[in-house]
Amino acid sequence: MTIAPRTPAHMHQIGPCTLILGDALAILPGLGEKADLICSDVPYRLTSGGRGEKGDGSMSGMFGADQYDNSGDLFVDMVHWREMGGPVFRAAKPRAQAYIMTEARNLAAAQEGFLGAGWRFHNTLVWGKPSPTPNRQYMKNCEFTLYLFKGGAKTIARPGDKQLIAGPRAKDKIHPTQKPLWLMRHYITNSCPQGGLVLDPFMGSASTLIAAAQCGRRAIGIEINPEYYVAACERVAREIAATTG
Repeated sequence: MTIAPRTPAHMHQIGPCTLILGDALAILPGLGEKADLICSDVPYRLTSGGRGEKGDGSMSGMFGADQYDNSGDLFVDMVHWREMGGPVFRAAKPRAQAYIMTEARNLAAAQEGFLGAGWRFHNTLVWGKPSPTPNRQYMKNCEFTLYLFKGGAKTIARPGDKQLIAGPRAKDKIHPTQKPLWLMRHYITNSCPQGGLVLDPFMGSASTLIAAAQCGRRAIGIEINPEYYVAACERVAREIAATTG
């Protein structure tokens, strides 16, 4: 399946998934239906200057000297935490829940941005990865997710689940920070009812949308980068076709 980077509507409907090309902060106010669940790995700015000298071999992969200039801007379309909390809050139903992914240095800023917009904090969840990201200090094998709610708290589907969950990274990545489908399914099945609507304002590789479809939920994803948008549309089409046979 080949999709042009931009269509007149800037939108594709693939099965239960709606994919929209554009700026999430501009698009969110116009969404007609409010979401039952927000689940997103947002494009936050990294701390600059932490990699060490170019070519010292201390970091690799997407943080290697050939991929990342140590400026803090891993992507060209960064969004400040204080800008995204409010639009995401208003796009959610009165008792919606949210899973917002970040790394250790951004936890405080993420909480400030989302709690300041009206979200309420319940817990910080941890994804333990099997292989760490190399660096000059303690190697990083954890990623973090703020578990938030709007209005009154609700019991998750599996209240015995633990704060820490371990599992493999995503394979065959089309995006540098692509999250594994098993992790997104874990969050979605705990916090969105069957047939409910999951919203990912910064969809990247569309892992959230694919996981939602696999679990019998509907999903809306927004992506500002045309190249990632095209790749996400093609990935969603492949995965849904494979699932439905």
